[in-house]
Amino acid sequence: MILTGKDREFVSVGVSVAAGCKLCVEVHVKEARFQGVTEDEIAHSMNVGLGVRERAQRIMKQHGLRVLGRKLAHVVTGTEEHGEASEADAPGTRIDELTAVAAAFAVSCEASFEKHRAAARAAGATEEEIQESVRISRFIKGKADSLCCKRI
Repeated sequence: MILTGKDREFVSVGVSVAAGCKLCVEVHVKEARFQGVTEDEIAHSMNVGLGVRERAQRIMKQHGLRVLGRKLAHVVTGTEEHGEASEADAPGTRIDELTAVAAAFAVSCEASFEKHRAAARAAGATEEEIQESVRISRFIKGKADSLCCKRI
């Protein structure tokens, strides 16, 4: 393991929120507290994960409409469609960017994944840390998928 327990849980909370897994959120918030992640840091991690998820939704909406031959029917503030950056698009700390990489992997957003991978490197993250973040994401996404499949 390359990331500290605290960093692993910071990433895990953000991924759990991005993946939309309520049980994963509960488990990882509890473990994050145990690892010494503060309430403010937990909330921040959730915001990172949600920011990546929301960006992925905007990208897919724009792509879907483009495939249909349509343009966005309404103005959405803070999106790249208008050349504006949202708070989630601003460069973050090393752990923010590792969380964003993992969240982007969880929601299958290639554009966000590449953007945040480059930002993570620029913030001082090693390739090993990036790979560990992806492994965390793969594990959590797999758990989230298996929980949903059990309900079908």
